[in-house]
Formats: sequence, C-alpha cells, structure tokens
Amino acid sequence: MRPLSLRRGLLMRLGALMLVFSALASVVVYRMALRFADEAYDEWLLDSARSLSQLAQFRDDRVAVDLPGSTLQAFIFDAHDRVLFRIDDERDGLIAGQPVLHAPAFRRDEVVYLDMWVEGQAMRGVQVIRRDIHPGKAVSILVAETLHKRHRLASRLLGTVMVLSGILSLLTVVLARDAVSRGLKPLARLTESIRARPHGDLTRLPNTDVAQELRTFTDAINGILEQLDQAGHMQRRFITDAAHQLRTPLAALKVELEHAIREPDPSRHMQALTQLRGGLNRLSRLTNQLLTMARAEPGALAASSFKPIDLHDLVHQTAMRWLPQYMAAEMDLGFEGEVHPTVRGDALLLEEVVNNLLDNALRYAGRHALVTVRVLLQGAQAAIVVEDNGPGVAAGELGKLPERFHRPGGSPTGGSGLGLAIVQEIATLHAGRLAVQLVEPHGLLVQISLPVVHVGAHDAVAPDTKEESST
Repeated sequence: MRPLSLRRGLLMRLGALMLVFSALASVVVYRMALRFADEAYDEWLLDSARSLSQLAQFRDDRVAVDLPGSTLQAFIFDAHDRVLFRIDDERDGLIAGQPVLHAPAFRRDEVVYLDMWVEGQAMRGVQVIRRDIHPGKAVSILVAETLHKRHRLASRLLGTVMVLSGILSLLTVVLARDAVSRGLKPLARLTESIRARPHGDLTRLPNTDVAQELRTFTDAINGILEQLDQAGHMQRRFITDAAHQLRTPLAALKVELEHAIREPDPSRHMQALTQLRGGLNRLSRLTNQLLTMARAEPGALAASSFKPIDLHDLVHQTAMRWLPQYMAAEMDLGFEGEVHPTVRGDALLLEEVVNNLLDNALRYAGRHALVTVRVLLQGAQAAIVVEDNGPGVAAGELGKLPERFHRPGGSPTGGSGLGLAIVQEIATLHAGRLAVQLVEPHGLLVQISLPVVHVGAHDAVAPDTKEESST
C-alpha cells in the first residue's frame, strides 16, 4: 500500500474536521432558526389572542363576544396553517370558537404558551386570561395554529446556512491547501539541500533558519551525520594505523621467508623458520591490538550493551592465564584482592586491559622482576593496579606512554607501542581513567579506575590473600 503523503493527509484531516463542523453548525443553526421562528410567530399568536380578548364584553349578567362572520373568516384564514381559537368563561365554559380545541385550565399567569396535538396535528398555542371584564369574572382566550410556516422558515434558513457553510468550507480547503503547501516548503527545501549534497558530504545541516517544528528533525539528522563522520574517521584512522604498522612486519616476514626458502643448511633452515614463527606471532599480536584499538574507539561500542561484571573474578582469571609465560621468563606474578566490586562494561575489553598491562610488564620489567596485580575499592571507584619493580622509565616519558606507537628510549624490541594506548581507550570508553606513576626505589605502577555499580563481599577471598608463582 502506497503511504499517504503528508500534504494529502493534512488536507484530508482538515476536510473531515470541516465536515464535522458544518454538520454541527447546521444542527445548531436549525435549532436556533426554530427558536427564532417560534418567537416571531408566538408574537403573532399573542397579538391575535389579545385582539380577540378585546371583543369580549359583560352584558346581561354574562360574558358575550361580538364576532361578525367576516371578522371570523379573516381571523382564521391562513394560506399555510390551520388556525383555531376558543373563548371560555371560567364559570359557563365555551363562549365562542372551535370545540375541537380542549379547554385549558385557568391559570394564574395572564399569558401561557402551549404545545398541543389537535386531531393528529402538532400545534402551537397561546392562552390569555382576562380578569378585568367584570368583578369575579375571568375569560380565557386560546389561539393555536399548526407549525408549517415555522418549519418552512427554519428549513429556508437551514438551506441558506448549508449553502454558505459549503462555500465557506470549500474556500477554507482551498486556502488551507495553499497554506499547507507554503508550510511544507521549508521541508521541501531541506530535502532538496540534502539530495543535492555530493557523495560523502557529512557536514552538519544548518538549523538557524529552520522552523521550530523542523529543528528537532535537523538535530536528529545532524546527530546521525556526526556518528557517520566519527565512524568514517575511526575507519580511516584504523586503516592508516594498520597500514603504517603492518608494512614493516610484513616486509620483514617476506625477507625471512625468502631467506628460509633459500637456506640449504637444515639447521639454519630450521632457525630461519623459528624466526619466521616469532615474526608471525608478533604480527598476530599487533593485528589483534589494532583490532582492539578500533573496537575501543569512542562510539564504536554502545554503553547500553555493557553488562555488570565482577571485576575481581575477571582480573584474577585473566592474570592466572599469564602464569606459564611469567614462569618461563623467570618472573614472579602475584594477585591481591579483598573486595569484589561490580562494574558495567565489556568483559572482552576489560580482559584486554589486563592482558596489555601484563604483556607490558613481561616485556619491560626484566628477569626476576616481581609483578603484582591488585583489585582495589577506592570510594565509588574500583581500581585495577599492575605494579612491577623493574627499571621503570624516565620521568619525562610518563606523559607520553599512553600515546599511540610511542616506545620509550631503551625499550627492548618486539613491542608495538600500542599497549597503554589501548588501555587508555578502553578506560575512557568505560568512563574511567588511566594513571601511570613511578615506584620507589624503581619500578612502574599503572592504575585503571572504573565507576562501581555494586560491591559484594565473598568469603572465599580472605584478607591479605596473595597468589604467587615464583621461579
């Protein structure tokens, strides 16, 4: 089904409202016309009744009415309605008129309007009570007529109103169509400006001259454009970083592979293959770090996808997986943790934080170094701390360590300079922060602080517990 256009929808709704309004207006006008007709013809009835009352006189000890035939015919003649009258003495009853009209009760009010049925016809009447003819005497004059003239007048008024209402409605729809078209022109101009944009143009839409109703729409479009621009920037940055960092390792691997192929000596051939495997491992690590960096970019992962994580368990399990490598490097790895803070985040990225910190310590702390991993609770912040007693770095290098591809002077080969950069990106993504400081007399301490969601105590973790591997 083809969706209804906004212009047509507005006009249809407006037309429906006009029809409802016209119908209600017609009903109201018809009722008002009947009321005005009743008032006009009621005045005529009252004048007729008062004229008849003037013909009543008291003589010969009774009430008499002098009503010539010509006067009677002129009185009851009407081209459209049937007119009846009746004059009654309060004591003697009917004096003159048509008995078909029922004698009404004598009321205290001098003038009373009545709705009645006479021989199956609806009639409107007025009763005038005259008490000044003779002391103790009261005369009732009742004049009634059918309702044809009243309905005819009301119908004419209704027809006139309906014609005028139809003309007014048609004129309103025509004017409304023009008004809707003018009102939708800003939207049409906005659509054309978007359609005319060149491919890849993600500049924001101007909203200074936009109608208030469209400003929310343009703000939403600008939000999407900003997200697309950010995503494109992240993609270009990732491609640039990947091309920059993978070019040299791939070239080295190519040289090592060609050397291994040309080496006739079996032992040297095996040595070349071993070097090639080491290069592949470094390349794999670098590739994984680049992918992690791209995944940790701001906006790459929605915070709504974060889940509650027991930070103690995550850090402990990740650290224990590094024990074999630390033992092979003749280094000590310990873990300390007394609390189980819960944070909201991405488990894989937080594991990557621990992996990068332990990988850095493994590379730079040196043989026989002691590396301690801690999980702390500091107010509303949970902290992951990795401390080593290695040589550390120069004080001037501390601020540069989180920079991408920065490697301190004198660093051993094999590192990419992405470890702490990745850690900082992940910390920022989790509304946390990274801190690096030197340890006396020598060593380095790296701390990641994250907002706490919930703190739970686990009896299985005793105070001052330390798990350590020593070689």
